[in-house]
Amino acid sequence: MEKTSSRDITRGSIWKNLLLYFFPIWFGSIFQQMYTTIDAVVVGRFVGKEALAALGGTSGLLVDLSVGFFIGASAGAGVVISHCYGARDNERLTYAVRTSMKLAVLSGLMLMVLGFWGTPFALKCMNTPSDVMEGAILYLRVYFLGVIPSLLYNMGSGILRAVGDAKRPLYFLIFTTFVNIGLDILFVAIFKMGIFGAALATVLSQTASAGLVLRTLLKTKESYRLELRKCSIYSEVLNKIIRIGLPSGFQYMLYTVSNIVIQARVNLFGTDVVAAWTAISKLDGIFWLTMSAFGTAVMTFTGQNYGAGKIDRVRKGVWAGLGISIGLTAGICIPILTFSKSLIGIFTTDPVVMTLGLQYTFFLVPTYFTYTGTELLSGVIKGKGNSLVPMIITGISAFGIRSLWAIFAPSVWPGMNTVMMSYPISWSISTILFILYYKWD
Repeated sequence: MEKTSSRDITRGSIWKNLLLYFFPIWFGSIFQQMYTTIDAVVVGRFVGKEALAALGGTSGLLVDLSVGFFIGASAGAGVVISHCYGARDNERLTYAVRTSMKLAVLSGLMLMVLGFWGTPFALKCMNTPSDVMEGAILYLRVYFLGVIPSLLYNMGSGILRAVGDAKRPLYFLIFTTFVNIGLDILFVAIFKMGIFGAALATVLSQTASAGLVLRTLLKTKESYRLELRKCSIYSEVLNKIIRIGLPSGFQYMLYTVSNIVIQARVNLFGTDVVAAWTAISKLDGIFWLTMSAFGTAVMTFTGQNYGAGKIDRVRKGVWAGLGISIGLTAGICIPILTFSKSLIGIFTTDPVVMTLGLQYTFFLVPTYFTYTGTELLSGVIKGKGNSLVPMIITGISAFGIRSLWAIFAPSVWPGMNTVMMSYPISWSISTILFILYYKWD
């Protein structure tokens, strides 16, 4: 029997299970974020602030909107697989794995075509500055041409995490992140390939990570083994994945659309502000990755225990998760505020961009605590198989309130501080709504 890294989290210490499962996901998310962050650092240093703006803000949000929808939707597969794994239903687990991977390929083909041809129109709709437009189109088109490996990696690693194996996706990302660093330096700093080189480095690195995940699923002797010849769409499993996954995908998309509305407003302030917002967004991404990783850990913990019928253990997990979530938020805010100048300096040496980046950091980072309960309770609710309520709450808070504030409030109180205020306002409302639903449910 193969030595497996899958983990049964329906027994033992709740705190220990959550943390041991969270940290590999978190480190993996950090390394995955480093793909685009390293691109931004190398391009910002060796090409200039216009190239930095092209890779960041607008381009990053369009990638989040498209790929993020799929990643959110793939949460449906993760919930189905964790339920099957917790209930020891190996036959349905096998069908779920095959359906999920086939779905990843088909989604990748569709996204590749739409992303390549729709990029110029989307960038124009977001008021992308003219000196940024050409570089942003180039980066996004190269990225979308290589998007299938990204979706295969995310679906494959989601399968491994759903059965409790969060370590191997982490190992794969660590390896391919260093591959990305090497390729970035080679293509951009040495061969002077500019934005094209940064995009190519990202695509090649994601292809390597997809290959490693596929090899793991193909070689394992466990019930979640992938057999390419038998990959097919099983209607019963697909229906359940869609029922859970589509609302999760739309939830992710609603977050991103609200950020696109804000980015369109930010773009009106000019290249310096866009570059500064890009830099702070990369630091801000550390917080989002942490909360998202913890939400995934909570969702899988809930899914396995719910599938095993251990409802009381799920309730105890909420209180343990709340304490962990508050600690994680503090652990991110303090270092970012303490070392903000050095951190912003990683992305740019332009004095104007540096000053703006520091202003945005000290305004936004302390408000992270208003978001503390959102990912926790969203993960619990989705882990039970209900992804519709999190989508509705997100629609109200992020898509509705945040977008409307960003559109109309600056007309009354002009300036970037007014635009940024949309975040803590929407986060506070989101957390309150999740608490009310959880208490009612």
